[in-house]
Amino acid sequence: MTWNMITGLVAMLIGVAYSWGAWTLPQASFGSPTGHIIYPVMLGGIMTLLGLSLSVREWLSKGKADAKASPKFGKLTRHGREIALAIVASVGYALVFKPLGYVISTVLYLGAVLFLVNGREKLTRTVLVAVLFSVGVYVLFSVLLGIQLPRMPILDI
Repeated sequence: MTWNMITGLVAMLIGVAYSWGAWTLPQASFGSPTGHIIYPVMLGGIMTLLGLSLSVREWLSKGKADAKASPKFGKLTRHGREIALAIVASVGYALVFKPLGYVISTVLYLGAVLFLVNGREKLTRTVLVAVLFSVGVYVLFSVLLGIQLPRMPILDI
């Protein structure tokens, strides 16, 4: 099985799950009852079709599979470790987003991801960007646009 086949199958699964999740959203209480469902269902459908297209194209391709195209699992490279850590940070962000609130969870997430990219050399810049971005977006949405983001229950703010 090649990387293209794996990618196509995963894209199909995500597309179907996303479409199903969008389809099961509750109806809107005002306006069009299904208006907010149409766009996410279309995105999930397009992702499913693109994954199917990639899988079918790979399945129909002629000739032997190139050895480089087949996935090799074993010791992670440096880039593989960075990707794995970014995935772990993203899952952690999703888990702590509501309990810690937007600002704290986003500072931690951005700090972790920027640390992966920048390393120890630019630690001050990483912390500064993570804090300023998180607070800036919170102020933009909460104060200027009136859209509430999850508050910080730990600090009761």
